[in-house]
Amino acid sequence: MAKWNIDTVPKCEKGTTSDEVLVTIEKASIITGEIYSRVVKAVYIPHHNCSLEDLGWNVDDDILDGWEYTENGISWWIPQGWYEVHDYCDNYEYSKITDKVVAWRKLPKPYEPRKESV
Repeated sequence: MAKWNIDTVPKCEKGTTSDEVLVTIEKASIITGEIYSRVVKAVYIPHHNCSLEDLGWNVDDDILDGWEYTENGISWWIPQGWYEVHDYCDNYEYSKITDKVVAWRKLPKPYEPRKESV
């Protein structure tokens, strides 16, 4: 089984996100204050590594405070951070993870049924 990585981020090439990985997120309950954990699929984007144009993301009017224009001024840098992957949304969307990411690991291989020997 793959090990969990702590205090590191996955590597990625300029203009791309990291590979999809599993991340463990910690969040405090707004009712009890108790910390709970969950695992989600995510990608990591370093500072000034990917623009909206690089990834073909369409955010319409959702540019937020703190987003910066790229050097050529025709696109926006996607802010550094972890982004949850939403596979089953209409446009394969991502959302910024605002909770604490405490660890990440590579995705497991997909399930394959056992082949029966003849």
